[in-house]
Amino acid sequence: MIIIGEKLNGSIPSVAKAIADKDAELIKERARKQAEAGATFLDVCASVEEDVEVETLKWMIDLVQEVTDTPICVDSPSAKSCVAAIPFCKRPGLVNSVSLEGDKIDRIFPVIADTDWECVALLCDNDGIPDSVERRMKVFHGIMEKAKEYGIAPSRLHIDPLVVTLSTDETALTVFADCCRQIKAEYPEIHITSGLSNISFGLPVRKNINQAFMVLAMNAGMDSAIVDPTNKNMIGMIYATDALLERDEYCLNYIGKFQDRPQESEAEAAPQTPADEKMLAVFKATQDGKNKEIGKCVQDAIDAGCDPTAILNDGMIGAMAVVGENFKKEIIFVPQMLAAARAMKAGVEVLKPYLATGEAGSAGKIILGTVAGDLHDIGKNLVGMMFESAGFEVLDLGVDVPIQTFIDTVNEHKDATIVALSALLTTTMPSLRDTVAALLEQPFRPRIKIMVGGAPITQEFADEIGADAYTEDAASAAEQAKKYADSGFCAKAAAGEFDLTEEELKAFEEKRAAEKTEAASKEKAAPVKEAAVQVNFDKTKVDISKVRLPGPGEGYKLNWEETKEKFRNYWAHKNTGRPLMCVIARRPEIEQYSDGTPVDGGYLGQICQGKYYNMPDELMWKDMEDKYQDPQRIVDRYRFFCDTHAFLGESFPNLNVDFGPGSLAAYLGSEIGFKEDTVWFNKCLDGWDGVPKLQFDPENKWFKKHINLVKSCRELAGNDFYVDMPDLMENIDVLASLRGAQETLFDLLDEPEKVGERIQEVTDVYYDYYDCFYDAIKDEEGGNAYTVFQIWGPGRTVKLQCDFSAMMSPEDFRKYIQPSLRTQSENVDHVLYHLDGPQAIKHMDALMEIDGIDALQWTSGDAGPDGTLPDWDVIYDKAIAAGKSIWVKVYSGEFEDWIRNVDRLVKKYGSHSLFLLFPEMSMEQAVYLLDYAEKNWSDVKGTFCESLGR
Repeated sequence: MIIIGEKLNGSIPSVAKAIADKDAELIKERARKQAEAGATFLDVCASVEEDVEVETLKWMIDLVQEVTDTPICVDSPSAKSCVAAIPFCKRPGLVNSVSLEGDKIDRIFPVIADTDWECVALLCDNDGIPDSVERRMKVFHGIMEKAKEYGIAPSRLHIDPLVVTLSTDETALTVFADCCRQIKAEYPEIHITSGLSNISFGLPVRKNINQAFMVLAMNAGMDSAIVDPTNKNMIGMIYATDALLERDEYCLNYIGKFQDRPQESEAEAAPQTPADEKMLAVFKATQDGKNKEIGKCVQDAIDAGCDPTAILNDGMIGAMAVVGENFKKEIIFVPQMLAAARAMKAGVEVLKPYLATGEAGSAGKIILGTVAGDLHDIGKNLVGMMFESAGFEVLDLGVDVPIQTFIDTVNEHKDATIVALSALLTTTMPSLRDTVAALLEQPFRPRIKIMVGGAPITQEFADEIGADAYTEDAASAAEQAKKYADSGFCAKAAAGEFDLTEEELKAFEEKRAAEKTEAASKEKAAPVKEAAVQVNFDKTKVDISKVRLPGPGEGYKLNWEETKEKFRNYWAHKNTGRPLMCVIARRPEIEQYSDGTPVDGGYLGQICQGKYYNMPDELMWKDMEDKYQDPQRIVDRYRFFCDTHAFLGESFPNLNVDFGPGSLAAYLGSEIGFKEDTVWFNKCLDGWDGVPKLQFDPENKWFKKHINLVKSCRELAGNDFYVDMPDLMENIDVLASLRGAQETLFDLLDEPEKVGERIQEVTDVYYDYYDCFYDAIKDEEGGNAYTVFQIWGPGRTVKLQCDFSAMMSPEDFRKYIQPSLRTQSENVDHVLYHLDGPQAIKHMDALMEIDGIDALQWTSGDAGPDGTLPDWDVIYDKAIAAGKSIWVKVYSGEFEDWIRNVDRLVKKYGSHSLFLLFPEMSMEQAVYLLDYAEKNWSDVKGTFCESLGR
């Protein structure tokens, strides 16, 4: 049996403290003891922030190699760190780990290919841990293909089929064991390993489960394990099992290990006490989100004599650790996680009077809030509850928090050591940037850590703005905060150890100024990557005179019939020539008013695609009613935009008169809050009891205002431009506006059948409202345009979506949302599905099963890479394979980058089922782009389409 010693992991509090304190003796002592106990490899894992991880790994590896020659297992979630740490090892060891997630395997395998290094390979991919033996084996075969490609023998691989928690999945062992047997049958020489302690997480007397799992897993073929080699009981079980499975001839290994040891007394395991049962009930109630039951469970545990601190730490915080882990592995989803946090909060309220002073919130104090301009709260609330679950006191400042409020709160609470900021809109990312910048400039900077998160935020953006940490979900946020607490930072900062003297304050300010200068220099000196496609754009060499612009009486679009034909073919997936391209160009006479910065279309301009340049003061909106509800003023402003821009390619003039995405909620009772750059629909229902069936109400004040606005604008527009179909919004997204997103999540758990009934009501009523608008805006052939997506269809054309699905499990999506979308798709002629955010990708298979969806539009958030980049090919592969067209918004980089990125996309997916929406640009750029497209993107089949036999 290959023993990988697990006791040098920074996730272990004592090791984390040794790393923080640079306690070399603890590291060496643990290495020595594990080596003496017979470890085959010593796992070295720093569990620190990535910017110091390699340095920390080197320090630990050097210490281990001072006291033992046992090979090192280099362990890090970062492939980059693993590769960097390999040279520190004196002899070949083990790398932990690779998988089919991201590019890990292509970073690590080339480095170890021609060496004697071995490697742990996890059976997971970009979709997480597969939920079946078949899917895990598919991942396994993908890993073996890579191993063959790099010439890595099976005997150098330690395959980890991944064991999940038994308390949440009773098939945890059987799935693991079945994988072991199938793998060993195909590759007898391969090793199979496991971090076996995962199996018992959250269960009492965990050693019983761990030891039983070890025996059964070894029987299935496991011959490697990450365990504590100093655990005599476990090591004894391993040697005994090897002997019983005929892997230890004449029991020589067993005899050699134990013959000189005196017989150890075997104490009988104490039967589970009533107190143990009560603690388990607290654990289960927390994990399962039983907020109505947990109060009694906590009180029963107290009455049974359980220590209140143990109830908090082992019962509830321990359960939340399992919940967080299951959430990250996509075993559970946002509703279940939110319910568990709600249950813990209820349990803590019962427990508080019994806790010693300072016990609750003893991990530290966190200031939490959503930045100015952003009214989203569900993500913030979930993070707050996870912080509290991890033992922190949380000062929740709410939503739309001004920068000065954050600063004042930090100054007021000297013991607050973490500031957690949330932004859920791409439009409020600048606000997040400004908030972080302001906090960095404050004298209290050394005593706080700044954490950021939210749907559009990425690690790159967090690094760019200077945040200390980015976490992608609530569980990770709690883990990161715990790392700060466990490292001693929170306690030291709260005690004033990092407060600045006057001299230090002066030095701090000088340092900040120097950092700014250095950052600016680095940005200027950054090397330019060699482009795969050469783009030689020189505006002085572009002849724009060949572009004929509409004259008086010709409207705003000259090639309208050709554009319609392109759209007809796009919906039928048989477009000819180049892709459809939405290209809106600034006319030469207004170019002087533009600084060349790309201008995004959509809701930033609210009623038009693009930006107003040099608009007369008399046309500027005076207030929100003027901006959103005055038809004459809206049309006059849009005419000004049309007079100053040219609609080239398949762009066409279309006026967006939305009251904001989700107007249907307003027709059903929500009040609208208009803001300068967005619109909010205010919660109007505290529950569903007593609420009548959602029905079409032609007398609803917001519907009457909206339909009259659309009709008036349509009349004023004449034949010069389209008035778009408003974005009514669909299914559970409407319920979330009526009830609030967080409450809707709870509804999905507490009364799912009622949610299903209400979704059906929304589906039934949707087309009652749609038809009213359609009748007002349709053209002579029954076609219509649809909001900011810049699409037109020769019939009833619609965009469908479900943003709420990012928080739903695939099972719930199929049960509640897929039927609604299928019904809606059957009632129109052309459907574009708007897939929003990485957390919604898990529903791609269910979406592609809906025949009525004709095209897919993917949005990663403007902070992330746009749809032309390879990050999202996995989405387009499924869409194209399912016979859908794709709609892509282009915005990453500069003008030349747009062309290079699209060039890659066209070569892979072809030109026939592709729609491209470009930012507004200069006339020279537009002419160059369209010429390039005609020459290089016409009738391209696409390598992926060819691989499908098309």
